[in-house]
Amino acid sequence: MSKPISHKDPHSKTSLRKVLGFSVKSVTAYRAALTHPSFRNENIRATKGLEDFDRLEFLGDSILNEVICQKLFEKFPEADEGMLSKLRSILVSQKILSRIAQALKLQHVLLISKNLRQNFKDFLKAKLLTDALEALFAAIYFDQGHDKVEAFILKHFKIYFDPKLLFRLDPNPKSTLQEMTLKKWQKLPEYTHAFSDKGVKTTVSAGGKYKASMLHKIKRESELLAARALIQKLRKEFKKK
Repeated sequence: MSKPISHKDPHSKTSLRKVLGFSVKSVTAYRAALTHPSFRNENIRATKGLEDFDRLEFLGDSILNEVICQKLFEKFPEADEGMLSKLRSILVSQKILSRIAQALKLQHVLLISKNLRQNFKDFLKAKLLTDALEALFAAIYFDQGHDKVEAFILKHFKIYFDPKLLFRLDPNPKSTLQEMTLKKWQKLPEYTHAFSDKGVKTTVSAGGKYKASMLHKIKRESELLAARALIQKLRKEFKKK
């Protein structure tokens, strides 16, 4: 069983190795990336001289986008600029970034103010961890170089590049489907609904012969599910051609 992260120094080389999975050369950039501005305001003397958190977050965000864009370009050669942009927005969303941050257990090494710690609600937790993860990417870049941070990002995003999972995470599949059908047939998809005691069965059709149906108690949810199902069906069909 691995030893718990030290509460005395959550940014020691040992603690960071447990989080990152590799040995760091210097803890300096990591201390800055994992010390939130709210904590600095409460501990001005102790945090004096640290690199600005927001600057690291800015750089980390740029590094993340560059790595993700390159991977999407290679993995989806059939996708146009609009689809690549949509896939990128899904991958770099707060939903996925906060999942990765929590999987890394950044909440145990991120220093935040007492007030924020006491009000560490889900929505605030996701925002803080997302910002810290982006700052962490910059810290890895400064400590280990571009190749290492690229490998780190791709390792933790690997499962999300699975097309099935990626499109399931699309927050607006109806919009995505609309873009696909307008580009392919210059027509919008058509939705029909059948109501019963079990809920609402939505059938969405496009291109004259492609359709998908899904049942849900809530109409909007049945539409989203049907749109996702038809997107997957169309992607498979287009891939054959």
